[in-house]
Amino acid sequence: MPKSHEIIRDFIVEREDDLAQKIVDRQWTLHPALEARYGKKGRAKCLTDARYHLQFLSEAVGAAEPALFADYVMWAKVMLASRKIPVEDLVANLEIMQDVLHGELPAPMQTPTLDCVKSAIHELLLSTDKPTFLDPSQPLAELANQYLSALLRYERHVASDLILRAVEKKISIREIYFHVFERCQYEIGRLWQTNVVSVAQEHYCTAATQLIMSQLYPYIFRTGTDRKSKGTIVAACVTGELHEIGARMLCDLLEMEGWNTIYLGANVPTPGIIDALRDNHSRILAISASMAFHIRAVRDVITAVRSATPETKILVGGYAFKVAPNLWRDVGADFWTENAPEAISLIGALAGGILL
Repeated sequence: MPKSHEIIRDFIVEREDDLAQKIVDRQWTLHPALEARYGKKGRAKCLTDARYHLQFLSEAVGAAEPALFADYVMWAKVMLASRKIPVEDLVANLEIMQDVLHGELPAPMQTPTLDCVKSAIHELLLSTDKPTFLDPSQPLAELANQYLSALLRYERHVASDLILRAVEKKISIREIYFHVFERCQYEIGRLWQTNVVSVAQEHYCTAATQLIMSQLYPYIFRTGTDRKSKGTIVAACVTGELHEIGARMLCDLLEMEGWNTIYLGANVPTPGIIDALRDNHSRILAISASMAFHIRAVRDVITAVRSATPETKILVGGYAFKVAPNLWRDVGADFWTENAPEAISLIGALAGGILL
């Protein structure tokens, strides 16, 4: 990542509140009908959205990865449309953001920043709505639909019974993780994005899935054999990152492959990660980040780990890296994988000394 891009990122971050206020004030001045349509509450929400836009933009520019901002904008389009906010309002907001940034950024900062916004607007106008993640042609599609339906009815015990019965019928836990838990989590996110479920429902479904995953531990640990013979892996989500279920799923599956995993959970301070590596004599660290504005935290963790335990091999994953497949190199990681099966294969190669 060019140093100049880091400087632009920091400039936007430091002036985020002022820039957001200027964007909203100009939009409301240019489009007075917005006041009658949305009122003071809508204006306050627009200011919050402008801050989010700037947060994602700053990280995309800082990482020299415009795809991060474009992906966020396409996500915002669907989310806002489901709440009866037309795409034209979002486009107008982004165009005004361009104008404000053109006037506020020093000349050397303008080209990479404004190009990032232009690219996002172009993608926004071309993008289509995301289809459901519960494709009926996928394995275990019926079970996934039944499971999600139970969760959306707040029937956690029914959902648990469905999974436990499936395991008793010799359905692979790996298949349940890949085709039920993972797909349902994606679908729940899509349903929230399209305003079908509330934040409370999304949180309930996630918490219920984590509880049901823990109910499978007797099977997972029974399946794993000689866990410590393959080594120990530390896995964590960086400071501020609360989307932890993907990292937890990876650790569970690695346990089944014979690994001993030290799963630290969400929002882990860097010193704690380093302590866990040292205390457990681990040579492999897996870091997860879903949100683009946590990329800087990933980079900071990797820098600190390189200094404290230089022999550690670092694997990164999560949605942010899927959007920008070259990002892992920029943050200084050794490896990136798109999904859990790839991560398991790669870590197996590490154990065999192929990649060490």
